Amino acid sequence: MTRYFASEKKNRQSWLGIKNKDADAVHEEAKKLLAEWDFEAMLEKSQRDRLKIERPQNSAYITGVSGIKMKFVRHTKRRESRAKQPKPGRKKIYTSVIYTPYFVVSGSVEGKKYIRKFNIKTLGFDHAWMNAVTYLAETKGIKQFSHLLAKRPSVEQFNLIRSWQNSKGYEIPELRLPDELLAKKEVDIKRNQEELMTRNLRMMS
Repeated sequence: MTRYFASEKKNRQSWLGIKNKDADAVHEEAKKLLAEWDFEAMLEKSQRDRLKIERPQNSAYITGVSGIKMKFVRHTKRRESRAKQPKPGRKKIYTSVIYTPYFVVSGSVEGKKYIRKFNIKTLGFDHAWMNAVTYLAETKGIKQFSHLLAKRPSVEQFNLIRSWQNSKGYEIPELRLPDELLAKKEVDIKRNQEELMTRNLRMMS
């Protein structure tokens, strides 16, 4: 008899010979063993289903290309006090937290892990995506990767990512969104202001 168990990632086998045995007894033994395996498999499935529910959801980070995620990375910057003689009780070193949008490429090749981040603020959204995909392709030995470049996610996804990360305790200010997204917001605000002004002028005329 054979039964596959996901936890063991292999088939579990048991051989029940009928030589010098009553066929009915062997059949009964096989039924009992199958019942035990079925019960064990049911427990495994129940545990997997529970883990799926409890596992933190990070779908907001998904880019559409396996091995590349998009997220805000937190950095802690330290700087010395500019005062020549800091007042008693004050720290000479000040710290500040900065959040930066990145494409994060990670995975493993032949057991060796790799991770590299591409700064969207300094490179720009499109350029950072191109560099991230190129690095992934070079690391995995993918020669043709134009189809991966074409899967570039929408920059608007960072609105969702910011909201999701802030709900988890982060404090990411709007100004740390990708510049392309901030520029689009400014255009939308200006357009709304112009439309409002036009409506007001029509009402006054």
